Amino acid sequence: MKSISLRDFTMVGITLAMSFACCSYLFQRDDSFLAYGHFFGENITRDGYQIVFQPFPFAPMAGDNTTLNFSILDEENMNIHNVFSALIIKDKESNETIAQIPYKQYMYSDITIPYKFNNNSEYLVTLQTRIIGDSKYQSQPLTATFDLIVGDQTAEYFKMIMLYLVTPICAAIIIAILIYELHWKRKKAKKGKPATK
Repeated sequence: MKSISLRDFTMVGITLAMSFACCSYLFQRDDSFLAYGHFFGENITRDGYQIVFQPFPFAPMAGDNTTLNFSILDEENMNIHNVFSALIIKDKESNETIAQIPYKQYMYSDITIPYKFNNNSEYLVTLQTRIIGDSKYQSQPLTATFDLIVGDQTAEYFKMIMLYLVTPICAAIIIAILIYELHWKRKKAKKGKPATK
């Protein structure tokens, strides 16, 4: 069996690191293709439905063009077709409603709602969804409320960098070192074997 060189191990490590970096970049892009897939973030489960919330940017600031992204999924983690959703945004401290986005029909249950916050504060974001064909949630809305902090979130950015960039790169480096060590031990073991006549 042909031995694998250090150069090959290094290339594998670099490829893994770049793959993780590219994936983290894609998840942070404000691109329309994200609207066609499920969002990943905080989630609430109610009666077999899962409501997922992910703001973009992940740590919004007052004055930013923010998108509030939601996915409503059924028991099989699939989109629901033909839903009506509305959004209520309240200031968490005063419980004052600062925005009400009325019901709108969505063909798929991956929903993106643009919003610009005027103040850095803590908010409660409540999504209300009526599901056509569901005996309970067609007449009354399925509701899910999420906390959202708008303002300086250096700690949040640090967590995101650690999760999407530093951790995968460190994992790739550790794997490359372990593979190299294994290769070096095998090579040393081959050198130590007595020559057969």
